[in-house]
Amino acid sequence: MEQWNAEQISNCFLRQAEEAERYCKEVKSKIKTTTSYERIYDEHMAKFYVYNYLHGRSFLVNINQLITELETMLEYDVKPSEYYDLERFEEYRQLYINHEITRFKNT
Repeated sequence: MEQWNAEQISNCFLRQAEEAERYCKEVKSKIKTTTSYERIYDEHMAKFYVYNYLHGRSFLVNINQLITELETMLEYDVKPSEYYDLERFEEYRQLYINHEITRFKNT
């Protein structure tokens, strides 16, 4: 197992949040022409919410605390500021959280 590097993990989460935010901005303008982009927007907004929450946090001190927080996040009642379908947003949010749980449990 690689040595745990909280700063590197945090920076990775930050980059993913920034990427998702940029994509949301890009997709938002396309929704005006076709509503099929609403699904993509909800997915990337969920991704933004997950990764933006994770970076720069004290629970990144070790892998066990991160996994515990990820598992706790599954229970959070999140009310995003923007979305098109709250149920779809939540499905994607849970998907990204579960992906990270699996990734870090298999590290």
